[in-house]
Amino acid sequence: MLLSSLVICLLPLISAAAGPLRVSKCLPSGTEKEINAAFAKGGKSATVTLCPGSVHRLNATIFFTASRQTLTTEGDPKDRNRALLIVEGKDQAIAIQADCKACGFATIKSIVVDGNRPQLFRVPMGQALVEMGNADGQTIRDCRLYEPRGWSALHFREGDRLNCRKAVVADNEIGPCGEEWDDEYDGTIERIDPPSGNPRADGISLACQDSLVENNIVYDATDGAIVLFGSAGTEVRNNQIYARTRVVLGGINLVDYAPWKGDYFGVTVHHNHFHALGRYLKVGIVIGPSSWSDDTESIVHSASVTDNTFHGRHFGYGIVVSSAKDFTVLRNTVDPDAIFSGTRGPRCPKAPENGKPTAFLINRGSARGTFQDEFVNGEVQHIICINPPDVNGQSYVPWRFRNSPPVVSPPTEDGTTTEDDVVSTGTFDTRLAEALVAYQMTLLDSMNVLNAQIEQGASPLSDTASEQDKVPRGTGNHQVDRVIDRLDGLEKGEKGLKKELDAIQGEFEALSSRIRKSAEDTQPIVQAVWANVAGLKSRSGAPLATGKPKAANIDQDTLSGDDKTKRRTLSGILGISKGTSAVIFFLGAIIILGLVLVRGRWRRRVSTRNSRKTY
Repeated sequence: MLLSSLVICLLPLISAAAGPLRVSKCLPSGTEKEINAAFAKGGKSATVTLCPGSVHRLNATIFFTASRQTLTTEGDPKDRNRALLIVEGKDQAIAIQADCKACGFATIKSIVVDGNRPQLFRVPMGQALVEMGNADGQTIRDCRLYEPRGWSALHFREGDRLNCRKAVVADNEIGPCGEEWDDEYDGTIERIDPPSGNPRADGISLACQDSLVENNIVYDATDGAIVLFGSAGTEVRNNQIYARTRVVLGGINLVDYAPWKGDYFGVTVHHNHFHALGRYLKVGIVIGPSSWSDDTESIVHSASVTDNTFHGRHFGYGIVVSSAKDFTVLRNTVDPDAIFSGTRGPRCPKAPENGKPTAFLINRGSARGTFQDEFVNGEVQHIICINPPDVNGQSYVPWRFRNSPPVVSPPTEDGTTTEDDVVSTGTFDTRLAEALVAYQMTLLDSMNVLNAQIEQGASPLSDTASEQDKVPRGTGNHQVDRVIDRLDGLEKGEKGLKKELDAIQGEFEALSSRIRKSAEDTQPIVQAVWANVAGLKSRSGAPLATGKPKAANIDQDTLSGDDKTKRRTLSGILGISKGTSAVIFFLGAIIILGLVLVRGRWRRRVSTRNSRKTY
């Protein structure tokens, strides 16, 4: 009794010493207050878990406060069960801020963050929707971020003392982000801080060294989809970048001199895919400050850009290089369906003019390094001034939120809004349009995948094609990717089963051959035995039987010694023959039963595979 009481008293101390606090009960729908309170109470290594499907309306920012803290949804889902955070503060741009000096190894995973720009519009000088960095080892994974009110959806800042290292940005879906610059609304001079806020926004903005950016899907980020600010030692791989409903200036940008003074040493950008589909993608990969702006003095250096692929009919340029040294740009490819076109915008230099739209453009006067042979030499300065080509005689019209409440009903001089004067613009709801485009893309990807599977089944791929298929691919939809994986598994299983059937058939044929050969080899012996039996019966005066010899009817006492020996030999041979026949019959029955079972299993697999392909 005393021992039990002692254990009960010491239990809280034991629990406290056992490890970090994890909020065992998930937080239901609410606001930022409950989340911030949990982080403040939990301290170092605290994990704040949100309930699946919960909605948290933020009127202020969520703050990480200590090292190794985590924000996630219970069960770490990757689908619609992820908790949703919605920005609702009047002047709020940041949903989550994890960039304190003590915030090393912070983790954000399995949540959805809605910046709510369509309803609340922009925030002048607004920061990123998710702010991280200024520390080591931070991770954001399996999240969806979209519609930031500030300049980026996700920002890893370099740190107060350039101390950001080893960030991981993986398996996220980011976009859409921002609007296009409209001269009529934002002004003819592109300023960093226009009065109504910056219309454009990045997808991922990274200024953190030795980091990893992989397997992300970034679409409709109207500034740069993935932007590296120096970030020496960083690897950017296997990302999918789309222009679907909004013009994208740059897919992957290596153009910024600050804050690392142009140092891109050890940066590798490889096996990324760029898709210019429903909207214009001005440049797939942009290298060098003068490619992006009028800065012809600054130089960036020492990165590698290889094995990237460009798909779609709405590119300005594939890769553009200028004001860069010690760069390696090799083995980047363009699909046969890719088209590069555009018209000179009002801000483009007039003399000399930039090189014409093409897959690979370089200014050899300012670029040094190792470059693939397809590059065309030409002038490069502020290359993103190019505009989409005219469509049916209609020139390009920038896209922006024209029906957001703050735009339709701007504040009056006394700070109030003219709600009574709100008039519907008749424009299509942007979120509905985004949902329709996403559905159409998913449907198209699914059809392409099924067609590829059917073609693969009709004519198996060669070894070379199989090696090419090892490069990771994605459709832009996790559910479709899972269906593809299952179809591939069934395909491999069917091939393996066919090999098993072929092997069993070969063994059965070999066994049949051995049985036939054994029968042929023993035929002379059997004939000799029958001849001896006939001789014995003729000497004993017994009539010869026409059927099998009946050994039991022969009187053993009437036989001579030699006859008895022959009789015993005959009985032994007949016994062995009967035993061998029984064994062969038994083995044959087992083999036939096995073939029936395997064939039934194969038919079920084929039926399942065909039904899934039909689906």
